Amino acid sequence: MSLNYDFTVISDTPIGGISLVMAQTEEAYNYIVDELEYTTLSDGSCPLFTDKVGDFISDAESAHLSTSYI
Repeated sequence: MSLNYDFTVISDTPIGGISLVMAQTEEAYNYIVDELEYTTLSDGSCPLFTDKVGDFISDAESAHLSTSYI
């Protein structure tokens, strides 16, 4: 059985203190843009302060979306 995640959070970025949230589905992308009103980069990722990742994961789970944290 394979597990599919709605988001992948990449914590190892060149900018200290910033993580990237990558939407893996259209529903996840719409959640970032429409519900949270976050801005995305040209590749579709969303920069997020690393200390806010826990809140993001919790909020996403409340919306029945799953997250992989790398």
